[in-house]
Amino acid sequence: MKTIKNIPNQLRDTLLVFIGASGVLIPVCPINMQYTLRDSGVFLYIGWRILNGELPYRDVWDHKPPVIFYINALGLSLTEGSRWGVWLLEFISLFIAAYIGYKILQKIFGTLTAIFSTLLWLLTLVYVIHGGNFTTEYVLPLQFITLWLAKTTFEHPTSQNWKWFLIGLIGATAFFTKQNTIGIWISVILFVIVYRVGQNQLKKLLFHLLYFSGGFVVICMSWVTFFWLRGGLLHFWEAAFQYNLVYFSSGIDSAGPIKPLIEGIWPLTKAGLFQFAGIGYLIGLLMIYYKKQFIGSWLPLLGIGLIDLPVELILVSISGRTYPHYYITILPVLAFFAAITIWTILSSKLVWDIPEFAKYLLIIDSIGLFVWISFAPYMYELAFFRSANEQREIITTIQFNTNPEDTVLLWGAETTINFYSGRRSPSRFVYQYPLYNQGYVTEEMIVGFLDEIIKENPRLIIDTHNSYTPLYKFPIQTNAIQQRIDYLKCQYHLSDKIPLGSWTVYEYMGNDCSP
Repeated sequence: MKTIKNIPNQLRDTLLVFIGASGVLIPVCPINMQYTLRDSGVFLYIGWRILNGELPYRDVWDHKPPVIFYINALGLSLTEGSRWGVWLLEFISLFIAAYIGYKILQKIFGTLTAIFSTLLWLLTLVYVIHGGNFTTEYVLPLQFITLWLAKTTFEHPTSQNWKWFLIGLIGATAFFTKQNTIGIWISVILFVIVYRVGQNQLKKLLFHLLYFSGGFVVICMSWVTFFWLRGGLLHFWEAAFQYNLVYFSSGIDSAGPIKPLIEGIWPLTKAGLFQFAGIGYLIGLLMIYYKKQFIGSWLPLLGIGLIDLPVELILVSISGRTYPHYYITILPVLAFFAAITIWTILSSKLVWDIPEFAKYLLIIDSIGLFVWISFAPYMYELAFFRSANEQREIITTIQFNTNPEDTVLLWGAETTINFYSGRRSPSRFVYQYPLYNQGYVTEEMIVGFLDEIIKENPRLIIDTHNSYTPLYKFPIQTNAIQQRIDYLKCQYHLSDKIPLGSWTVYEYMGNDCSP
């Protein structure tokens, strides 16, 4: 009977989360945003090539861990190559994250606080989603599921070792989505160590760590075995780990990570989430020291959160770069501390005697105010992502002047064009940034890249005039490299009949040249 009475509340909660997730993802849906931005274009392209039997890293180079590529492959397979399938997976992922997060906050702080805090972090996500289909976006449900598992393990005194195994599995999945998204898992482990040592429960701690490690190792070994069996393990290591070490170290300037951290936090303040969370963090510290009796069952989450916020800030700033989507990983912990602030306000003496319906009116009025303030920035995001549709002319021009079986080399970082035009790249280096990274590239890589082009004879070589990847001007110059460049210059001539705006097009002429 109790379950039947709860149905209206469940429907309300589901509807609220559904509306919130829809509002976030409408600006980046294929209707409004017909063509994606660079990173998403790479993931879509690799997903497409996976469905055609190719293997990431060995056949198509990128430095992200593999989960994102297979998510895109799955999405494309659901809708026969259309991006709608990927967008659907984005929606499902965000809905799960928002719903679980909402339920955690509702159980701890009540419905009003859960509604407001969930609204805040979803509004903030609009400003950092940056076109969508990012690794950090798909980690959100993994983060909230882990917080739920961590919370329940401390609530029940019976054996919960299987949950620690599951936390390890989920943490490793996040690691193989993007390595520096594991802040919550680091914080959970640090908290359980402090908690169990403080209670002199070393045996329990040992079992927790063993089961967690077991789950983590299972996922690690699964990926290692997968790439080893398919002959791509070395390529996987070099791209997803070796290159990332170089990438991170090259991004930090003499000012250190502080400047990019401050710049990156700015979008998190637009809806007020970071401000609410900052206050909540201070309240949490005070409650730990002075009012621990009021915390009750949510002490573990508070402890994890107090550790996690600085850990997340360190992890997102470690590369020295300020891309908005990096900061998506901080949203769960910010939502928790924002909820503490809101709960503190609603629990204060000032509102003790206010009827429940009046509190609802207060929250609804506050939500209306935040939505009104966010309306203009939201419409700006809609217009900004719609501007990506300007790529249509380039894509249709390439399709008109080539056949589906032709390959087309985009010299720069425009893999998106390869995907949407349906024209495969002649090289595994579908964008050439790694070939210009002096701490990573070798003569062998450059020669291999040029040999791939010579072997495939792409119909077009398009110089996008990317300042990071000047045409034929590699950081390493040898006779072997120059010979291949000279051959390509002989075979490809400037086209005067294929206009692509500021881009320069070279057509294959099939001249009698010696490579």
